[in-house]
Amino acid sequence: MSRRKSITIVCSPRQRIGKTLIARTLTEFMLADGRAAIAFDLNPNNTALYGFLPRNTARADIATTRGQMALFDELIAEDDVMKVIDLGDEAFEKFFTLIRQIGLAEEAQRRGIDVIALFIADPDPRSARSYAQTYGELPQIKLVPVHNEFVATMQDYMESFPAPVPGERPVRFPVLSPFLKSVVERPGFSFDDYLERHAGQRTELHEWIERVFVEFRELELRLLLRELKGSITLR
Repeated sequence: MSRRKSITIVCSPRQRIGKTLIARTLTEFMLADGRAAIAFDLNPNNTALYGFLPRNTARADIATTRGQMALFDELIAEDDVMKVIDLGDEAFEKFFTLIRQIGLAEEAQRRGIDVIALFIADPDPRSARSYAQTYGELPQIKLVPVHNEFVATMQDYMESFPAPVPGERPVRFPVLSPFLKSVVERPGFSFDDYLERHAGQRTELHEWIERVFVEFRELELRLLLRELKGSITLR
């Protein structure tokens, strides 16, 4: 994620660890900030993101060559739209294999588009191996570990997901209480609309949304700093 044009991939090879919720809040954060944004739902058997944000979500299918070309053409299109990808676990390996094969990250870089991967960490060793592999094989991507408090309360496993820049902290995604979860999963619920309708109030959900949005805004600053450090090093 960046204030420059970006493609942000919310990903993990594991199931049910919050990918769709994070992609959804990230998309709404961008929209609330006045940016044009579209999310791509890459969950072959579950289009939950599309159900929540139908006006700002496109279904994508990489099972066919035609579907792959359509998606990648959209991602690097000459427009000012921020792109968010909700990458389902079933499509995880194939998607990153395709990125390597077609050189999407390099082409995006050439066009001035940041490619960011928000990788949701978890205690399973297979996730740590996938994280390391992604970092090693796709150095052009800005890899960012995410600690979702819903996955585990202990952060010991985060040591297996080191930030590419020493000292840079992971994104911390706060857990929703069961009651709040039931609220945000109602059809048609919008985080941005909720903030507007409850402006000036301090509800528990209001504070949760604000905390998430602050995490995304601070991430933008960290990525900007990472870029500046990289340019100074190159000189």
